[in-house]
Amino acid sequence: MCGKEGIWFDGGGFYGAKDIDCICEACLSEGKLKELEIETNEAFEGTDEQKEEIVFRTPALPTWQDRCWPFRDGDYCVFEKIASKVDFTNKEEFISSFAKEDQENSDLSDIWENYLAEKPITSIEDGNYDISIYLFTRNGKKHCTWDAS
Repeated sequence: MCGKEGIWFDGGGFYGAKDIDCICEACLSEGKLKELEIETNEAFEGTDEQKEEIVFRTPALPTWQDRCWPFRDGDYCVFEKIASKVDFTNKEEFISSFAKEDQENSDLSDIWENYLAEKPITSIEDGNYDISIYLFTRNGKKHCTWDAS
């Protein structure tokens, strides 16, 4: 868009009326995607300003399907990383970090036991390509979503 040097985000996973190859960190944070009608994430709760921050000015999650950003306690959560077992004190904390709907409709015990990486994930290559857990925080509390390939 601007031709500046710096950190660039791949535009391949963005959705909208137009396609772009990439966008720089400055253009993304300035909301330049809104004028192009291109979205990085989905946001359904909160004020218009809160939703626009997530949809047009926040880098996309490294996921191929569920792009909905978690909203808790009146605001959107902060994405921390792709999680592994070391990010939780135990299985109970892991399960409680998910929304009630995920707790009721997903076999989170199976994910904990069979799919969650044992060691810290330091790059996208370290992640599990069958199931990925996205760790967010809000007001000192952990919130997770998950995605399966």
